[in-house]
Amino acid sequence: MVPELTIIPGIGLWHVHGHQDNCYVRYALNFIEGIGWIDGEIMETLWACLNLISPTARGMLSPHQQECLNFQMNDSNFCKMIRIKRTLCHKYKQAKNCITESEKAFDRLDEAAPANLKTEWLANEMIAQSSRINDPAAMDVYEINIKKALSKKEIELRLLEQGNARNAAPSRRSVATWISMGLAIEEAQIALLIEVRRIGKQTMETQRLDLAWQRDCLQGQIDGFTHSAVTHLGEGFDGDDNHDDLTIDILDNLDNDPEDFTETSDTWKNSPELIVIPLPSNLGVDRYRRLMAEDLIPLEMSLHEGQANDALHNLRIHLCNKAVLF
Repeated sequence: MVPELTIIPGIGLWHVHGHQDNCYVRYALNFIEGIGWIDGEIMETLWACLNLISPTARGMLSPHQQECLNFQMNDSNFCKMIRIKRTLCHKYKQAKNCITESEKAFDRLDEAAPANLKTEWLANEMIAQSSRINDPAAMDVYEINIKKALSKKEIELRLLEQGNARNAAPSRRSVATWISMGLAIEEAQIALLIEVRRIGKQTMETQRLDLAWQRDCLQGQIDGFTHSAVTHLGEGFDGDDNHDDLTIDILDNLDNDPEDFTETSDTWKNSPELIVIPLPSNLGVDRYRRLMAEDLIPLEMSLHEGQANDALHNLRIHLCNKAVLF
């Protein structure tokens, strides 16, 4: 869906109806003094009430379908008209009650910001507010501008290009993708462990079926990853080896007790979230040296760095969104 852009008379700013993409957020009314958040004049609130009737209307003929949807829309507009007073009063009371909490949260963010940056931000805001009518581009100062470090995908792409430039052996050209796949599997294992812990032992059939699907999908990924390990580690590696002596780092990095996760998973016969995959960090440096694959260790470290950069970037975006809300 392409956002609809309109010029607001007297303001001269682009306003995004519907979804607000990141490239247009700086032109939203949230940054206009005296206006702020606006509720209404968007289509999503009208579409929501049609979700109840739309499945029934699919099998209707076109005239019957149009009549049915028109009736629902007219009823929605009538209900809005007679209930607008109660709705606005409710939202006003809710906003008034949240002022104190919002002020405390804003004060915490404000105290953490350096004084010189706050002075610079206030000066930029004054310039943007005074110039926004004649020059909408002045609002660009509100755009989120973060110097992002290399992501995991960028590092993986760089490693693949370096392998192709060196005319590496076919088994070594895709090793970065193989390690990246292993890191993604470990992330899926952690997510599944947390889900199992959240649900507990008292589960419904729907929850058990959903967990069984997730476990089956994860087990297939682990089997494919372990099978392809022979290609990258050589014939000296046997995927059927006993890996009980390996440390389960994904459990050690969690705040909860690893035994709690193990006890919960003991109730399931298939627990792929507890399987240790043959990454360099799990097999150890000595074993990789015996396999003549110690060059994979710096590759995993680089991808781990990209993984951490992605997590920090998402955290910064989340903090920026909170700053915009306050």
